[in-house]
Amino acid sequence: MEPAAKKSKMGKNQKFNNNKKKYFHAKRQVLQPGQRGFFATCNINEKACVRECYNLLNHYADILYGPEKPENEPEQKQPEEAGPAGDAGEDERKPAAGGASDDDDDDDLEAAAAKCREKLSQRKVRFQNVDTNTTNCVFIRTQLEDPVALGKHIINDIATTGKSMSRFVLRLVPIEVVCRANMPDIISAAGLLFDKHFLKEPTSYGIIFNHRYNQQIKRDQIITQLAELVNAKNVGNKVDLKEAKKSIIVEVLRGWCLLSVIDNYLESKKFNLAELANPSDKKSSDAKSQSSESSSKGNNEEQKTIGEAASSEESKTSNDKNKPTDNGDTKN
Repeated sequence: MEPAAKKSKMGKNQKFNNNKKKYFHAKRQVLQPGQRGFFATCNINEKACVRECYNLLNHYADILYGPEKPENEPEQKQPEEAGPAGDAGEDERKPAAGGASDDDDDDDLEAAAAKCREKLSQRKVRFQNVDTNTTNCVFIRTQLEDPVALGKHIINDIATTGKSMSRFVLRLVPIEVVCRANMPDIISAAGLLFDKHFLKEPTSYGIIFNHRYNQQIKRDQIITQLAELVNAKNVGNKVDLKEAKKSIIVEVLRGWCLLSVIDNYLESKKFNLAELANPSDKKSSDAKSQSSESSSKGNNEEQKTIGEAASSEESKTSNDKNKPTDNGDTKN
């Protein structure tokens, strides 16, 4: 026979384990077709990168669109007037003495957990982190209709002010559509996207392709097919790899493909926040100006030394001419 103290401990632990299963753990958000948002890259510390993305996007979204308003706010119920019928209904709802059991409590917990699941599934926020299963790659899903407009506003503000407001985020690229990483899905999603950008007026374009943890999508294959699709939309579209007006962004992450078309992507340093805040052009121009100043100073100093040497030689020659000649003979 086991002692009573040991039995009591076992009973407590068993009860704790049963109650522990009732806790609700929210499911992780994953990439899905048709999503749009922002693709961010970092070197280390993805959690800090996600936090900085939230701060950046919420800050500029509040400036452009105003503060976010939660859609699913609980409605305040007006208190009903208590009457004899209401009292009778309350009496009917009250359980009889001694009728409550543990099964009823379990049912209540399950019902509450189901309500929490429904609220979380129906909750729509402006920005939500989505798991990419790819190291140093972050995707922030958005409910905004045009993420490119917000991305351009962020880039222009950073370029003008010189403050990136980020430490871990390297690139922050707006994504217009997410699809499966296979050629039929990519071509169908790109066709709808290109109708908005390449159908009306001829322009120059370039295709920027990156793939991570995926070797099935070949670079040459996808570039040629997308180029043919762009040319089919408008014959006047031309390829320009150095100064393209529109850049087609293709980011392949495992089994997903992120597509977007961005104006002046190359001029904006490929949306690299650090390069926009501290551009290398300014550094190179400053270095060139300093080198030109130093070279001009050196040339002036050399000219001064040459002039001084020439003047000293001229003074010596004039002194030699003015000296009297002594031959040693004297005439009386």
